[in-house]
Amino acid sequence: MKQWQSEKGISMAVVLLCILWIAAAPALAAEQKAVIATISADYSTGAHSVVSVDPAGGPRSVQNQLLPTGISDIALSAYGPYFYRIEKFQADNVTKFHMDAPETPIRQFSTNDPDEEGSSNPYGLVFLNESKAYLLRYGTSTAWIVNPSATSQDSFKIGELDLSAYADEDGIPEMVSGAIVDGKLFIVCQRLDNFVPANNAYVAVFDTTTDEEIDTLTQNGNDLPGIELPIQNPMGIQHSGSDVFVQGAGDFGADWAGRDPAYSGGIVRIDPVVYEVEMVIDDGDAANHPYGNIAGMALVSADKGYFIGYAGWGDNTLYGFNPITGAVSGPANDYLTGKNIAGMDAGAFADANGMVWVCNADDAEVVILDPADDSIDEKIDTALNPIQVVFVSKPSDPPVDDGDADDDDDSGGGGGGGCFIGAARFGW
Repeated sequence: MKQWQSEKGISMAVVLLCILWIAAAPALAAEQKAVIATISADYSTGAHSVVSVDPAGGPRSVQNQLLPTGISDIALSAYGPYFYRIEKFQADNVTKFHMDAPETPIRQFSTNDPDEEGSSNPYGLVFLNESKAYLLRYGTSTAWIVNPSATSQDSFKIGELDLSAYADEDGIPEMVSGAIVDGKLFIVCQRLDNFVPANNAYVAVFDTTTDEEIDTLTQNGNDLPGIELPIQNPMGIQHSGSDVFVQGAGDFGADWAGRDPAYSGGIVRIDPVVYEVEMVIDDGDAANHPYGNIAGMALVSADKGYFIGYAGWGDNTLYGFNPITGAVSGPANDYLTGKNIAGMDAGAFADANGMVWVCNADDAEVVILDPADDSIDEKIDTALNPIQVVFVSKPSDPPVDDGDADDDDDSGGGGGGGCFIGAARFGW
């Protein structure tokens, strides 16, 4: 008995020492990579690139033109070490990959019900956790609740959200992007009429525990429970600080339809608790629109952000602004003036080093900026034109203990990757 008690005491001491060692040990550094959706200049094909985030200052490692597809209407979403390549209009599928094998699909899921007619046109996944996410289906009035870790098509879809109340003349609400904040899912509904921003846009809000819609009651006389926006053609949504920001492009216009641009967009701030809405940047009017249409947004910190000013097809400029005050500091970098800039509609644009990745679809490259002074850290050749960037990450391998080669550590895990949802439909 005394021997057992002695051994028990030693064991408890070892356990206590292990706990103290774990508590004192520094957290494992995360290995992070950027995954970039790319398309050919003639819009006939798509692929993806994978780029190492480290080292800051370069040179970073690059893998280009991975798993080419005959579809250019593609998007990306990411969570932890996994990324999901989404083939959109009339392709209607989501393919899952792991960052360690970026050319090898783990599995592919259809985004259409078996008896569903037409194209669901999936736009992106909004992740609650590894086993629950929301699939935004732009071509329908229902978002899917899905299990991203599903091993079969039958177990992929686990529920639905009904957004039919936000449908307009064309019968669909055009759910384009989303974000989860404090247990609430915010879904941006463009409410376009055959691609024309003719209606007031809304943000629908759902409780992620019950998946029931929340009546926001923000405006008197509203017929819809969501948050009415003072901007049209919203695209990106992002959570920064204590607020939610939504970017809207207004109307790019259309020469083929004889429609001039309309400056009914901008960037708005939403209080995610009381749902109040405030205009941060107004894009102007027909007589005075200093930035053109605001075609994309990236928030880096509480007081640092960027947006794309769209002056015409392929004529875009990256501007810096303060999300708190709305003050615009001007073009961020002369190199990113008058370019075809894509992929800044929503999401976490800053990597683990705090650098910001910008898609330059003029020169088939990603330009990495240091937001401290907006200088260029490195330019990455992507072979095809980049349109979107997401980040995947996982903890690095622990250091090897040479004293005991049999003590293997099988630690798993991985932090959340940046998620860009909803690419501009009218050009970059």
